[in-house]
Amino acid sequence: MCSLTRRRVLAGSLTAAAGWGLAPRVRADSASETRAVRTQPALPPPSLTVGVVQQAREPELAANRDKIVRFIGQASARGCRLVIFPEDALGCPVGTSNEDIEQAVDAIGAAARSHDAYVIFCSSFVIPGLAPDRRGHCLRVIGPDGRLLLRFNKLICNLPSSDPRRAPGIFLVDGILCGAMICADRWLRGFEELPVTLGAKILIDCSANARKEWIPEFAWYLPVTRALRNNVYSIFCNMGEHPQGKDESRHGHSAIVHPDGTFAAVGDDAGDQMLVATLDLSQAHGREARRRHSHPAFQAYWDLGRRILSGETAKVPLREPYAAPQVEVAIAAAQMACSRDVPANLERMTRLIAEAAGNRADVVAFPELAVTGAMPEDIAGVEAAILHEALTKIQSEAQRHKITVVFGMPHVEGATRRNCAFVVGPDGDLLTRYDQMVVDRQDLFEEGSDPKSMWFRVKGVPAIVTVGSDARWNEIGELAAVRGAQLLFNLSYDPDVSEAATLRRAQFWVQLASFCMFSATVNAADPRGQARPSVPANGHSAIWEDFNGHRKTPGGNVEVFSQYSACRVVSAGSQEKIVYAKRTMPKQNTYFQRLVARRYPYLEPWYHRGAGMIGPDQ
Repeated sequence: MCSLTRRRVLAGSLTAAAGWGLAPRVRADSASETRAVRTQPALPPPSLTVGVVQQAREPELAANRDKIVRFIGQASARGCRLVIFPEDALGCPVGTSNEDIEQAVDAIGAAARSHDAYVIFCSSFVIPGLAPDRRGHCLRVIGPDGRLLLRFNKLICNLPSSDPRRAPGIFLVDGILCGAMICADRWLRGFEELPVTLGAKILIDCSANARKEWIPEFAWYLPVTRALRNNVYSIFCNMGEHPQGKDESRHGHSAIVHPDGTFAAVGDDAGDQMLVATLDLSQAHGREARRRHSHPAFQAYWDLGRRILSGETAKVPLREPYAAPQVEVAIAAAQMACSRDVPANLERMTRLIAEAAGNRADVVAFPELAVTGAMPEDIAGVEAAILHEALTKIQSEAQRHKITVVFGMPHVEGATRRNCAFVVGPDGDLLTRYDQMVVDRQDLFEEGSDPKSMWFRVKGVPAIVTVGSDARWNEIGELAAVRGAQLLFNLSYDPDVSEAATLRRAQFWVQLASFCMFSATVNAADPRGQARPSVPANGHSAIWEDFNGHRKTPGGNVEVFSQYSACRVVSAGSQEKIVYAKRTMPKQNTYFQRLVARRYPYLEPWYHRGAGMIGPDQ
């Protein structure tokens, strides 16, 4: 087979990406990189039929090879142009040589050529000098001519010292820009989302998740939020349960997710099944991705990441994460029911502040728009003087009860209205006012542009606050963690009370909270018991913990344990309620050093650029 260099693949892909207005300039290739990409169609096809194989892994290499070949034929018979297999689909026993693995790869290439199909699959490989059981893993993309289009190694894995530890960028399937990742590398944003800055319309996650990794309360939170954050197709191809128990127990649940977060196809836990869907590529418009990438607060960050992924180098000052006293912090999440009357809302907030302080909370967080409610006419009609009086009242209550208060309220200045979070300290001082940056109701609110205003401290511990739809852009949480945030608050008033919306909200929340922090996500309660209720809401506020990252072990003090994401410590139902949790804070947020920097150090400048943009120097 003839393999292609990473830069040559990127060069061809970037030419196609120019239609998105996102492609940077690419430097000329060196003399040693002279092989060209196979001729692609002048224009990508309007649709692509995909087969996602939820394979059960067999113990022997030959059995897995034959199974892959057989599924390629079945997928071709069903009209699939692209066939995707899970992580380690070409599994083999310890002691299998690289030569034997490559012979099996050749057989898969021949099947791809015979059936005129693209094939994506993963295999292990032997690393000279390491113990036989410490193998690396790689993903391969085979073209319909049987040739290798792309190979890259899993970074969160054993790798030889010579490996450059680089994210792969993008590749082409009939001219359609795609990105791929292997299982745990999905937590590295250079795999998951930088390809979208280069125009990828399909993101593919090849995984071998164990059964313990399926959390029903969060379900398909990774592929669904990935689709919605980028408005591209998100494909999750996971290993399925072996019918004879010949492999580790797997959870399956492979899925093909539309750019709007709905499902084109989903699997259960059984192995050896295939999902087939035809993707309408006009739906992969990337609108949310472009909005994120062009936001004035983040544009320079995304531009730098795209350039580094394309081969440039960058030097950015490295910032030490903020330090914090190792103190216990008690959080109260006040899931309040909101009225249309400001005085009634202030009366309820006063009572709940006193209740939280009486239960020895250090900080109490209220929903978005807690002071006015979320009715558009109430927001548009409130005067600046009324809002100022409300702030003064809350400052007085915070000082009286010696508690930090985080709450949502509009801010009106002249003709400009913003959806804000206010933070009042235990001495009554206004610590910060943050203007929501991800504004969905642009007929009511101007968009904020200053992420540094989200910062404050609770008992000396660095904290950030975000509002509502900000939760969709979880790079905010990640970059804050890189800068050193250890507390996170998201204030929400979600008027969609459907079961699907409630799950979707939890899916965004769990990702936002998964950066080694102690977090509270507060939504408004059902207001129907109020004399003049504001718009519908259904609560389900929660407090989350993720201090130990992926190395956490089950404990008896959480409601939902999840090893590879934030654990839900406690949550509420739909009615008004305060939920509490407390934790002793670490000295520093170690997210970046433990989970990112050593994985692909060439992208460290990208993270530090973002951390410097989002966090103040002091």
